[in-house]
Amino acid sequence: MQNLPKEIFKAYDIRGIVGKSLTQEIIEIIGHAIGSEAKARGQHTIAIGRDGRLSGVEFAAALARGIQKSGINVIDVGRVATPMVYFAAYHLDTHSAVMITGSHNPPTTMD
Repeated sequence: MQNLPKEIFKAYDIRGIVGKSLTQEIIEIIGHAIGSEAKARGQHTIAIGRDGRLSGVEFAAALARGIQKSGINVIDVGRVATPMVYFAAYHLDTHSAVMITGSHNPPTTMD
């Protein structure tokens, strides 16, 4: 198993730099962990959503692959605002949802 960069894990979310500390492979591993925890809690489905950033489509696909590897179904609600993902979890009775969104911080310049 790949070691994940510890610095991406924050108190309330996961943050990193796209292509460096956050890659599709890392997102898939995280998705598998989320799905495994959901399965252990008797859940069957997780809703996922994303914002309009360019990395969102690829990251949502990687997240879904990881979740599905754990035996959990995924409902991709697409490009939505964060409150819509909360609504989806309630309305679709999934009990869980994951939102992929970029930071409000300016992008880091790459050398």
